[in-house]
Amino acid sequence: MSAAPARAPSPARTARRIALATFLLYAFSAGGRIVGSDEVTMLDLARALLRGRIAVPAGATLDGHDGRHYTKNAAAQAIAALPLTALAEGAAGAARLAEPRRTLAVRFGVSFFNALVTAALLGVFYATTRALGAGPGAGFLATLLLGFTTPLWVYAKSFMAEPLEALGLLLALAGAARAASDARGARLAGLGVFIAVAAKLSMLPIALAALLPLAAAPRRAWWPALLGLGAALAGHLAYDFARFGNLFETGYGAQASPAAWTTPLPVGLYGLLLSSGKGVVWFAPVLLLLGLGARGPGGPAPAGAGWRARLAAAPPWARARVGAIAAGLVGLLLYAGFQHWAGDGSFGPRYLIPLLPLAFLVVAGVIDRAGTRARGAIAALGTLGLLVQLGGVGIYFGAQMREAGDYPYTLPLDHPRFMSDSHFNPAFSPIVGHWRMLLRNAGEHLRGAWPRVAVGEGADARLEVGEEDQRRLLHGLDFWWCYLLYAGLPAGPVLGAAAALLVAGIAMLARARAAARAEMAAG
Repeated sequence: MSAAPARAPSPARTARRIALATFLLYAFSAGGRIVGSDEVTMLDLARALLRGRIAVPAGATLDGHDGRHYTKNAAAQAIAALPLTALAEGAAGAARLAEPRRTLAVRFGVSFFNALVTAALLGVFYATTRALGAGPGAGFLATLLLGFTTPLWVYAKSFMAEPLEALGLLLALAGAARAASDARGARLAGLGVFIAVAAKLSMLPIALAALLPLAAAPRRAWWPALLGLGAALAGHLAYDFARFGNLFETGYGAQASPAAWTTPLPVGLYGLLLSSGKGVVWFAPVLLLLGLGARGPGGPAPAGAGWRARLAAAPPWARARVGAIAAGLVGLLLYAGFQHWAGDGSFGPRYLIPLLPLAFLVVAGVIDRAGTRARGAIAALGTLGLLVQLGGVGIYFGAQMREAGDYPYTLPLDHPRFMSDSHFNPAFSPIVGHWRMLLRNAGEHLRGAWPRVAVGEGADARLEVGEEDQRRLLHGLDFWWCYLLYAGLPAGPVLGAAAALLVAGIAMLARARAAARAEMAAG
């Protein structure tokens, strides 16, 4: 009896293995906590939606036209997290947990949402690099660099909307770049612009810029993007009316008006790109490879008459690069002038996180054509980026802000000196602060001196732990398995589960690498 023929290597197969591997590794390094005010309120919305409501408990909320409380954030993140929220609620109910343990258990379950989203994003990213013409090796390396040497890893531990926004922008750009020659590309572009704009309305101008390659496609290819955009905007209008009785009240008040753009453009650009506290080149140093300016697979766009004709005749990679550059410029100009350009509190330049996958498509082109000298730069910059993320992954940025004295805030958000030392003074660099805490706390753990906390005793309504325990947790490590140990759960099962995730993730990553090598061998 003959053996079944081996499955032919394909980018889709490698992408699935990458997504599973990165999810397992993200799950191992997850924090298992939802504590930021916007994150807590977004989870409150997801829990309310399960009961057919959109009003939430008072907190980081606004009063609606009916006197009830509503989150100012868009609802897309909460809607997307509904299946996981329902699963977490069901598990907490089956375990008959009382408050506050029930709420903590639900937060624990839903906290893995962005690990799922970011893992899916990385699978899509690899498939996109291959569809645009990059080799398997370049695509695989660029995917790992995006996933583990940029703050995308840190945001995979959060319940913030940036990973969902990033996935939407990536799909929009990838689809638009392929729409001229592939009908599926137009549908991907429509899905992507819907996800990005639904996740956050301020993504609208950036998503439109990412769709620029659609100009090279037939007019009929524009319809999916128009429908996706229309559906996202209609969702915002309906949600705004339901909360505030006004189609055009977003909940952001003056922050959604021109009055919020008060930062001098040079200050904001310097802050987002180069400042010691928020500069993207320090938090994702691999982006310096963009300076090498590789054309990417397929060569340059041909010379010709009109720009649309040149774009249509260009290879998909060149069209994607045009969209990535356009989206990057729009994003920088949009946020550099914003009053709260730094996106505090957060790790690194929060508002630029959704743009990272687009920039890394260009990085993949650099890697694809890299010579010996460039390979050394890639290794060095990747190592630096990994070290930066290890600090952010090991120490929760909220704990670092508390220890540095940046939180609770001592100045109003619109004060010109708000967190200025942490933003601009290298002596107060959050990267250094995270590593200082990581080395201290890891050393204490090795000596057996980790924090012990008592859940529910004098608990803060948002954090569900008391003030004394909050101080103890400044000496903690930001991993779910550590928090379970701090709460007194037995070490054997907890560490065994964590080790199983780590081993499974490494094994699946090896399988993903083997699949990429099989693609290379198949030519």
